Amino acid sequence: MRQLNLKCGNCESNRVVLNGRNSSGSQTYRCKNCGCCRVLNSVKKKKDIDIEALLKVYQENKSLRLTGIFFGISHVTVFNKLKKISHSSLST
Repeated sequence: MRQLNLKCGNCESNRVVLNGRNSSGSQTYRCKNCGCCRVLNSVKKKKDIDIEALLKVYQENKSLRLTGIFFGISHVTVFNKLKKISHSSLST
């Protein structure tokens, strides 16, 4: 096994080696320190959602599902974002 110039996402060690491929064909890596196996260069990206626009659309539609469809995200994500907004507004 050869050493790579990557860092483990779990323990931040640089003792990461190749560990084959997963079922979708992505390269997996294994950390020699903690034994963690994962894909380090994941192609999933989080969507940047404007919180004010999310709140405005939710207030107009009165529905988590319709707001989620409008932004292309899950209704559970809409609920969690709104919950985070309400907790932050209560603490200030």
